[in-house]
Amino acid sequence: MRRSAVWLSCVMGLAPLGAGAAAPTSDPWSGVYRLEWVKGGATAERSGAASQTLVVAKAADADPAKLVERDWAELSRWTLREATGSEQGRLLRRFVERDYEGLGWSALHAAGSIECLDGGHLFFCLTQPGTTVALGPEGPKRETLIAQTGVFGIVLHAGAFELKKLD
Repeated sequence: MRRSAVWLSCVMGLAPLGAGAAAPTSDPWSGVYRLEWVKGGATAERSGAASQTLVVAKAADADPAKLVERDWAELSRWTLREATGSEQGRLLRRFVERDYEGLGWSALHAAGSIECLDGGHLFFCLTQPGTTVALGPEGPKRETLIAQTGVFGIVLHAGAFELKKLD
């Protein structure tokens, strides 16, 4: 009896160390966010375009057997859903190099200044708060966005938005 009590107290004393060692590394994406449309965009101008609360959560990694080979470079996945919606959400994947190239952000990414997630018709990115990001091809129609919160995104045919982490 005494031996098992000593053993149990040793195991219980080491449990916090084991839990800390097994804890996953910090995930900069997961959390609860408030979405606010950037003023001047089509969606922001529509009536009723109030802010929304969104939840980003880590999902199981993708199965490479179900992907084309060019997508094997990044298997990490997350889900995006409305806080008041169902548990089913939109699957997100990290940008791969060709995604950054397509937006002209390869140098920013290589410098560690931007990381993005893609959800099909939407994407959002992490950068330093206050960063000015150029959108679109070089020329007079090129737009810029100041990422006030450091997390911004775009929904195709709807406009740009900012996310503010709430937790």
